[in-house]
Amino acid sequence: GRASMAGDAAGQFTLNASDTGAFLAGLGMPGAAPPVGFGRAIDMNADLTFTDGRNLALRDLALKLDSNRFTGAVDLTLDSVPTIRANLAAGALDFASLDVGGAPGGTAASGTTTEGWSKTPIDASGLGLVNGEIGLSADSVDLGAVKLGATRTKVTIDRSRAVLELRQVSVFDGTVSGQLVANNRSGLSVGGNLQASEIETQRMLSELADITRFSGKANGQLEFLGSGQSVDQIMRSLSGKGGMAVGRGVIAGIDLDRLMRSGDATGGTTVFDSLAADFTLQNGNMLNDNLLLLLANFRAEGEGRIGLGARDIDYLFTPIALRANSGQGLAIPVRIKGPWSGPKIIPDLEQALRLDVDGRVEEVKQEAREKVEERLRDELGVTPQDGQSTEDAIKDELEKRAKDSLRRLLQGD
Repeated sequence: GRASMAGDAAGQFTLNASDTGAFLAGLGMPGAAPPVGFGRAIDMNADLTFTDGRNLALRDLALKLDSNRFTGAVDLTLDSVPTIRANLAAGALDFASLDVGGAPGGTAASGTTTEGWSKTPIDASGLGLVNGEIGLSADSVDLGAVKLGATRTKVTIDRSRAVLELRQVSVFDGTVSGQLVANNRSGLSVGGNLQASEIETQRMLSELADITRFSGKANGQLEFLGSGQSVDQIMRSLSGKGGMAVGRGVIAGIDLDRLMRSGDATGGTTVFDSLAADFTLQNGNMLNDNLLLLLANFRAEGEGRIGLGARDIDYLFTPIALRANSGQGLAIPVRIKGPWSGPKIIPDLEQALRLDVDGRVEEVKQEAREKVEERLRDELGVTPQDGQSTEDAIKDELEKRAKDSLRRLLQGD
């Protein structure tokens, strides 16, 4: 290319660095090697323009970061913290080293695997290396535990705070839109406001939480906020709210029809017509009290806690056989309790008795009232007049007798 004595330059630029860490250290930036997939090795070609000693423009860019390939345009301002403006396109991207979602197991000091979210410290210092906006479209993105399909996003980074705008993201056979935020200004925090459509719950729960019992297409929304220096700390701190609605689906491991007929809560599957629930997030727990599940001959209600941080569950699930008990319905509460990897599903007899008592209270009261009224009516010889209840007739007779007794007492009869 060509350059001036003032430092401006234009031409064809090529960069090949097989070890970015060593390359950056040679430029006076030791310890700045990026994660795998973000350019530990770099191969780049572009038309370059450099002006004013600080403004760099790259056009017709072809960039390879490790195995990830991009094309597009980049504008870079070289200040103490560089500012970047970029619009990039890519095919299949591999950022599996991020392990978004956290592998469902950590490594203890002895080298053995322990259940739970990863406790490996998260290094979020990279959020402070650059400011700017980066638009990206990709055919797919591998984030480790989460694998995305066709994706259109924009990342805005400002002083160690990154906002990821999800314009179009295909994930778990559905789509997600909204925003995700990572803030490392004073300790790491993450948050988001997301809307989901047609998500396959079995794939989502299986990949994120190793739960395979539930399947069905879901729509929903979620607001959340968490903080901590590891996936485990973040999951245990989650707060927020959300809701979901699932169309026709399947619950494996429990057959409601067999449960209602024989009391057997083990094995089988349940096919349902719809499911809906709202929830809140507090201290890493998902709390819900209005789950409603509809089946052909059953209705099921639910309330309880799902430990997103502790990876456990304590949930009361109450199926109601709509055609049983002479059409009055029959409820058998089921307690689902224990770790995600193997929760116990057992009938809750104590709750069943409580439901039966509660349902009989008004009936018992009415029966007792009718028996008392019948006995008083016979004892007093009361016959209700037209339009008068037995209770009112008894009250009138008792009032009349009380007045007569008081009159005789006053008159000395």
